[in-house]
Formats: sequence, C-alpha cells, structure tokens
Amino acid sequence: MSSPTAANRPDVWTQAWHAVGHRVAGLLDHHEPVTPDALPLVVASHAATVRLLVAVHRDLTHRQGKVKEEWLTLRQLEANPVQALGAALERHPSTPGVALSDVLTTNPAPGPTRLWHDLARAAMVAHQQWANAAPESRPRHHQAWSVMADVAAIGQGLAVLDADISAAATRMPAAVQAQLNVAPGVLSDRYAGAATQGLRAAGERTRHLAEQGPLPDVAPLRHPRTRPEAVRAPVHVPLAQEAVVELLGRAGVIAPRDVVLLAQAQATLSEHAARLTTNPDVAAAARRHAAVLAGAASRQLATIEPTSDSRAIEQTRALLHYVAKIPPTHPDAGRIAAAIARSQPHVVDALHRTGRQQLGTGAWLVPNPNERATTAIWVRQTSGPSTQPGTPPAVQPELMNRLVDARPHAHTLAQTAGVNPFPDTAAAVALATARQGLPPRYAVHPPAFPRATERPAAPSRTPRSTDLER
Repeated sequence: MSSPTAANRPDVWTQAWHAVGHRVAGLLDHHEPVTPDALPLVVASHAATVRLLVAVHRDLTHRQGKVKEEWLTLRQLEANPVQALGAALERHPSTPGVALSDVLTTNPAPGPTRLWHDLARAAMVAHQQWANAAPESRPRHHQAWSVMADVAAIGQGLAVLDADISAAATRMPAAVQAQLNVAPGVLSDRYAGAATQGLRAAGERTRHLAEQGPLPDVAPLRHPRTRPEAVRAPVHVPLAQEAVVELLGRAGVIAPRDVVLLAQAQATLSEHAARLTTNPDVAAAARRHAAVLAGAASRQLATIEPTSDSRAIEQTRALLHYVAKIPPTHPDAGRIAAAIARSQPHVVDALHRTGRQQLGTGAWLVPNPNERATTAIWVRQTSGPSTQPGTPPAVQPELMNRLVDARPHAHTLAQTAGVNPFPDTAAAVALATARQGLPPRYAVHPPAFPRATERPAAPSRTPRSTDLER
C-alpha cells in the first residue's frame, strides 16, 4: 500500500492504512461468524471503513460534494470501473445508527469482534490523517493508482463481509435492536442487498485495471463538470477557472455578448490579481492583459439563436463575487493572484476556441462583405479564400482579433506569476472546507444523474487475504 506522504519512514497514515487492510484480511480468513451481541460495534466499524474508502476515492478522482449514485449498470462497470467503484461505495451502508465512540470504549476478547474493533480504530485514524494531510502530499499518478487498487481490494472484502452481518442481524436480540433502532429484518436486508450492489465486481475490475502497467492519472476519470461550482476558499479559485474552460468546451450555443462578458470578466479578474499581488512585475503584466480584454466588444457579430449557454458566466460570476471580497492583507492574497494569472492562457484560448466553433457552425453571423449584391445583412462567415473574382475577403470579427491579441499578454502574465501556488488544488479542497466549517462544496445547481435500473450480480469469486495485504 502507498502513503500520501513523501517521507521514507512509515507515517501514521501508512500504518493505519495498512492496519485497515490487515484487519479486513483477518476477518475474511476468520471462520467464526459475527455474534448478534456485537452488531453495534460491527456496523459502526463497517460504516467507518466505508466512509474512509469514499473519502480516499473522492480525493483521488477529484470528485466534489456528496452525490447519491444510482444503481450500477454492466455498461458502467465495463466502461469506467473506477467511476463504478465510487458509485458502489457511495451506495454502501455508511450510517450505522450508533456513534463510533460508544463502541470503541469496549475491550472485546480476541476473535472476530476484536478484529472489527481494531478495524474501526484503524479506519478512524486513517481517515483523520488523510483529511489533515498537506495538499502536496497527496498521491499522484502511479502512487494514486496503487492507493486506488487498495480501495478496490478493501471494498471487495467489505462486500464479502456484508453477508456475515446480514446473517447475524436475523438473530439480533431486543437490546441490540433498541440500541441500533432498527428491526432485524430491515438490517439483514440492508446488508444482504449491499452484498449484491456491484462493489465486488467494481473492485475486481478496478484492481485488474490498476495492474495493467503505466496508466494515466486517476484524476481524469472524475465525473465531468456540467454545473458551475461554488467558490468558498482560495483553493477553489484555480478550480473555478478550470471549470470555466471545461464548461465552455461543453457549451452548445453561446451568444457573442456572453463571450464578451466572459472576456471582460477575465479583465476584471486580472485587475484583482494586480490589486492582490505584492509582485510589481505581476501587477504590471496583469494590468496590460486586462487593458486588452477590457476592450472586447460584440460589434460585427450577430446571432439568430434564441438561447445561450450561461453556465460559464454563472461560474465566472461566482468567482468574481469571491475574489472581490478578498483584501490585499489576506494571507492567501498572493496565491489567489498567482492562480488567476496562471489561468489566463487557458481561459483566453478557451474563449477563442468557442468563438471559432460558433462561427464555424453558423451560430454566429458576420456582416455581409458583399452587401450590395444581396439583401442579406448578416451571413455565415466563409472559410478559406473566396472562389468568386472580386469578392471581398471574409470578415474577421473584432472580438476574435481582440482574443488573438490577448494571447501573448496572457502567456507573459502566467510566466511572470511563477510556480503553481496550489500544487494539488483539487486534493486540498476537502481540507480547506473542513477547516472553515463549511458544508461539502456542492455545485451551484445540484447535478442530476439519469436513473438506471439494470443491476448486475456480483461475481462469485471471494477475495483472498493476500489481495488486501499488498
């Protein structure tokens, strides 16, 4: 198993992470069933482990917010096992109905109950250490895949142990029923259903994928952005700019005036970067870049489309609202300025690509270069040289020229800003929001997922303990 830190010696997280795997392996190898009297401890330990796996999976795949996934489909299992693993973990029972602190005060005798007790303690420590880890210490690339394989293997083991919990629940005494506040049949069905919801299948496919040699980073396998994201902390600033780029790439029809608003908003952000930075070179470059974008206008452009995709504008508005409230004395003011500066080449290029796409599809119209020969005032922009002698060349809109002029200024600004101020931005989000006592960073509008009813059966193979002890 891999550690989220770069230290050569085993740290607390590594030791606790190893302990989680070893305890699950010990429970798989133990032949004694779960005793009904121990169910409060067992379900609390099981839930703590599931919450740990969900947290690690979210951070590795850069997923934000709590999303209740729908049933897994066979197509999802085959197309994206890592995403399917996250969906299965999200649906697994993780609310035991009893506080973990209440059951950890016991001192059970050696046996399966003791293993569940030790698993709960290890999961709690590992979860705490993971949440408090420095952003730059998060595993990346092959290390992230190693940890993801551990998540898959431990998840497989928990799915196997669900059947033991389900069987013990049918013999639950009245005192345990009162403590858990659940009927025996309900608890038994809950874990019997969890054993067949695809966690074992998704875990096995993810482990096989992780064992296939060099792979891209786990992060690109996250859910695509389809909604604007809230901006509540400094680490959200570069993520918001990344979201603007992605939402522009997913936009359908977007009006010229909206692209102008986005360009002018980036000019305002650059002015804020100049206000927040203490580096005079960054401030000067930011103001030069802002002066170019501020002159963007939608002259020489028109559209007959009745709608415009406003998601990128909503995302930019949320970012502007946050940055405008940051004073120059803020401890992260310089990092916010650097993040804005470093994002400018990507956003300007995305705006230019969007304009070219809208012109190419005919969503944007340009003035007719040969207006006297026809009654049409606005026409689609022609691509390439005209084949008609004496035909004026195609009109190049002023907005597109402005974006082309802004490109070198954007790259100069990014280079002046220096190194990335947030080495692993998305991985730091959970920690930043937790320290501020904020709820999970939902999108501005909650995402909607299509309902799928096809539920695959779990494979019959039982994970070996050696799979968990790597």
